[in-house]
Amino acid sequence: MRETFQIVSIKDGKQDLEAILQILREIKAGRLKNDLKLLNYYHEVPISYAAKIETTDADCIEVTAHQAQAVVLGLQKQVLLTSALFPQGLGVHCFVEYVNVKNCFAVLGRFAYASIRAERRGAVRVSIEGFVSATYTAETQSLSGRADDISVSGIAIYNQQAAPTGISDSGILQLSVQGTELLLPATLIKSVKNDDGFVHTFCFEPDKNADKVISQYIYCRQVEIIRQLKEQFL
Repeated sequence: MRETFQIVSIKDGKQDLEAILQILREIKAGRLKNDLKLLNYYHEVPISYAAKIETTDADCIEVTAHQAQAVVLGLQKQVLLTSALFPQGLGVHCFVEYVNVKNCFAVLGRFAYASIRAERRGAVRVSIEGFVSATYTAETQSLSGRADDISVSGIAIYNQQAAPTGISDSGILQLSVQGTELLLPATLIKSVKNDDGFVHTFCFEPDKNADKVISQYIYCRQVEIIRQLKEQFL
């Protein structure tokens, strides 16, 4: 769930936790309308189904959910909660304390308010299967790496090196998508170091042909990702 959310505080951790639990208790009691949904990003594809609160405890809740969601809960061990009842347009992040995929049952705890960044994305994003090389060239400098995820307006590239000093933020991005070589005018948005190396994020404006190629790839990847998920509980 990389970069999909950011933990935020309204008051402090303890008071926020109690406020969240109170909302969940009111939903369970039927005094507030249950619009609660669970949200995970599986290979960047949003998996979100309604959840029913079965019981509430001092600091956790027991829920039943769709089996596809239960599979992802078991894999990621964390989940986002969305509801119009949470203040300031925020969601809630929590950890999966226990999950039974077969019975679509989970225990959730350690709640905190979260700003769900991924909900503000302007385009659908998917992870890229296999190794796809991508190169960004700006004047005489270049940056190459493994394309990690893509949308019709941007891409993230992983490598083991920081962006060259002084590299221009406007250049050309070259990569192959489903056998089609694409040259995309691109802008380097940011470069961030993590435990595995560096993530370089770009935005671009594809022409009609590139938009069609990327859109077809995204659709096929979504179908494949959902199929893989279903295979784990069929």
